[in-house]
Amino acid sequence: MNNQTLNVEDVMTSLVHTCQVGDSLERAAQLLWENDCGCLPVVDTEGVVRSMITDRDICMAAYTGGCSLRELRVEDSMSGGLVACRADDELAAAAGRMAAHQLRRLPVVDDAGRVRGVLSVNDLACCAAEGCADAIGDHAAAESLRILMAACRHRSAQDSESMQEVAEIHPPPEDGRQPFKKSAKAEKARSARHESAN
Repeated sequence: MNNQTLNVEDVMTSLVHTCQVGDSLERAAQLLWENDCGCLPVVDTEGVVRSMITDRDICMAAYTGGCSLRELRVEDSMSGGLVACRADDELAAAAGRMAAHQLRRLPVVDDAGRVRGVLSVNDLACCAAEGCADAIGDHAAAESLRILMAACRHRSAQDSESMQEVAEIHPPPEDGRQPFKKSAKAEKARSARHESAN
């Protein structure tokens, strides 16, 4: 692999879970949790990728929305613009696009705009480790790569079981809703805005 040009399809993750524009954020969060991923391509009714939504997008929507995830929609919280790549794009070009837009993941789409995979920083880290870890002479660079790979690894079955035990010890209310409580800091900021407006 070291002497040949790599394309996105050589390293991308092909098994991809998606959500739809009209789905609730509760459904999106469920998909992220059940499939151990940090983002989902958002598709329309034709299966065309329209955007991406991340776990952070969902958290921020919950914090600022003041209502349950069941009441919030993916289309109101997903990223504004779509930056994507093709499976036959050169990996270096796709990585450059990720860096230019400060993205950790890119949806990989076909000519019709339908999802074929996702290219992530994790994919790039694993690729670099397989292809050139032995050739990295700089100890600090090699250590940084090792840490990045550890941080990006998927949960093991044991990790998932431990997290499930926590969920069973602290189950949500019977109606499935989590009460929304604004922090004191958020309430103070809201009051200050209200006073300045008057």
